Amino acid sequence: MHKLLMVIRREYLERVRKRSFWFGTLLLPLLMVGLVVVQLFLVDLETGKQGKVALVDATGKLSSIFESKLAEEKTKDGKPTFLVEVAPVAGSLEETRRRLEPRVLSGEFLGIVTVGENLDSDSNFRFYARNVGNITAQKAIQGALKAAVVGLRLEKSHLNVGPEELKKLLAPVEMESFEVKARGEAKKRGFDEAYFGTFAFVMVLYMSLLLYGVAVMRGILEEKSNRIMEVLLGSLTPDQLMSGKILGIGLVGLTQVAIYAASAGLLRLYVGLASLQAGWTGALDAISFTTMGYFFTFFLLGYFLYTSLFAAVGAVCNSEQEAQNLQTPLVMCLVIPMVMTFFFVAHPDSPYAVVASLIPLFAPMLMFMRIMVLTPPFWQIALSILLLFLTIYLFFRGVARIFRIGVLMYGKRPTVPEILKWARG
Repeated sequence: MHKLLMVIRREYLERVRKRSFWFGTLLLPLLMVGLVVVQLFLVDLETGKQGKVALVDATGKLSSIFESKLAEEKTKDGKPTFLVEVAPVAGSLEETRRRLEPRVLSGEFLGIVTVGENLDSDSNFRFYARNVGNITAQKAIQGALKAAVVGLRLEKSHLNVGPEELKKLLAPVEMESFEVKARGEAKKRGFDEAYFGTFAFVMVLYMSLLLYGVAVMRGILEEKSNRIMEVLLGSLTPDQLMSGKILGIGLVGLTQVAIYAASAGLLRLYVGLASLQAGWTGALDAISFTTMGYFFTFFLLGYFLYTSLFAAVGAVCNSEQEAQNLQTPLVMCLVIPMVMTFFFVAHPDSPYAVVASLIPLFAPMLMFMRIMVLTPPFWQIALSILLLFLTIYLFFRGVARIFRIGVLMYGKRPTVPEILKWARG
């Protein structure tokens, strides 16, 4: 036991005393906040620009409503975001559009909107642009076009509706969303709060599991390559060395997460006191004692699960290149939940989400994701934790056998069937 504690102490202090640890601890939240701030800054830059749109209308009756509706979009200085130039149809609709295309390519026009005579045709309305990825502009143009077409259809149906009445009829309906709680209370919470709050926690989980798993792998690989491992095994058993490394680096990760948890708690207290009724309640719910308890639970379970596998990779490999190839499946198991965040936030109780959150390799991130969005029945959480415990126990037994053989083997890397044979003993 004393030797095990010595390894844990060495691994912990060796990393915590480094400036890189504190720099990385500070850099991760700053990087996440910076990504959001940069996105908002770029959106502000985009909203400050004016663009000109060409309208080619075969009906000749949509321009007035289209222009007035599009003029409601404003830049930061109050100017219309979109200017409209009505191009009369000369020849066919297609010929007119082709004559305007050079002005799109030169950047004079943001795009060309074409409207045929048949308002009920599915392919009657088209938008031609050099960049079709500007979804904000397309939504604004589509909204203005919809208002103009509805107005023309009302006119054709002989309903006498003036511009002001039409504006009232087409006024958008703003809907606020509230999350219903089991205790009978409902709190205001929108999709943005649910998604970004969940994504922030899942990102920290992903980065922590990946970075500390790789740290364990590289530590073993470095000591094996430098033949330090042989010296250490002269006074330690392979099990003591592997367990000490995993526990020591795990305490480093726990220290980092504890710093984040304390900072989040202070932020919750500050924001709660400063703006108690300022619409922060939905965001503050993401930083609660229950949430942090689940976060620590799934962080620890995920850490022991993945570091045991990364330790096995470090033990059987002889170089960084070999380790990178072998660790790819482990990294993909962490990436898949990140990629699927949007789906699981939108459908946290779907059969796919339930099954995936019970698979041990995905459970640390997916089950926590479901808890953040829509807390599942307790039996599902308990089953997920139980399956993780069982998987960690089996992995540790198998990895310990791999570690005993692999750390003293040099030369050709063993094949996957050989590694599985070692794990079975």
